[in-house]
Order: sequence, then structure tokens, then C-alpha cells
Amino acid sequence: MNGSTDRAPTSRKPARRRWLLGAALAVAFVAGGVTAPVLMASAQEAGMHGMMGDHGGMHAMAMAHVNRMLDQVGASADQKARIASILHAGFQPMIGLHGRMGETHAALHAILSAPSIDRGALEQLRARDIAEIDQASRTMVQAFADAAEVLRPEQRARLASLIQAHHAHP
Repeated sequence: MNGSTDRAPTSRKPARRRWLLGAALAVAFVAGGVTAPVLMASAQEAGMHGMMGDHGGMHAMAMAHVNRMLDQVGASADQKARIASILHAGFQPMIGLHGRMGETHAALHAILSAPSIDRGALEQLRARDIAEIDQASRTMVQAFADAAEVLRPEQRARLASLIQAHHAHP
């Protein structure tokens, strides 16, 4: 033994996904909307359980959770359909970001494995990704606000109670 571990190299994709989910959760927190915590919990559940699945499967799982919550607050079929449409559009930029993760990973690998490290290229890559994440988060926050406005105030209050109860009992 030469003192190194015999572990196989681990993939950075799950860490990146967790980071993106964490960023999305931070956006939901900053947005302060009542709908955001339910949606992000749904996205996180879908992401954790469906990491090997496709986006359609993760989206379906998240929307099933949202629909269960909407059932509990007495949302009408029309409200559910409007919210589903809003959220579908709001999460499209995140799907694009996820699709480009492979490109980002390849670019990082190329830069970091070169004979000399191009810090300028690393900064450009970081800045590009942050700008895309920022724009996607703006779109998501707008979707959360739009979706919350579909519900009546008493439905949002009931949803807030359900979310609080859910988080109180992990």
C-alpha cells in the first residue's frame, strides 16, 4: 500500500445537483412565497428519488406532490391546471441548466487538467454559469409568485399550515 485509498473516483454530478437544489431552495427562501417551500420540497424529493431518472419523471413526481398539497387546500381543477402550467414554464430554465452541466463539467476538466491553469477561463465559466443560474432563479421566483396568486388567501394560509406541519415532523 502506498498510503492512498483504493476507492473508485466519485462523480461530481450528484454534488452539482445538490448544489443546484440548494441554490433553488435559497431562491425559494428569499422569495418568501407560501407556495415556494412546497414546490422546492417536491423538487428536492423528486431529485433525490429520481436522480437516475429523466426530467419528465422528476417533473411528474414533483407535480404529483404539488397536486396532493393542492387537494388538501381545496384547489379547484382550474386552479390546479393553471398552477401546473405556470410551474412547468417556470422550471424550464432549470432543465436547460441541467442539460448543460455535462458541457460545464467537460470544460472544467479540460481547464483543470491542462499543463497550466487558465484562471481567466475558470472565471469566465463560473460567471457564465452564475448568470444562467441567476436568470433561471428569477424565472422560478416569478413562477412561484404567479402560482401563489392563483390560490385564494385562505388556501395559501392552509398551505402554509400544511408546510409547517410537514417540516415539524421530518
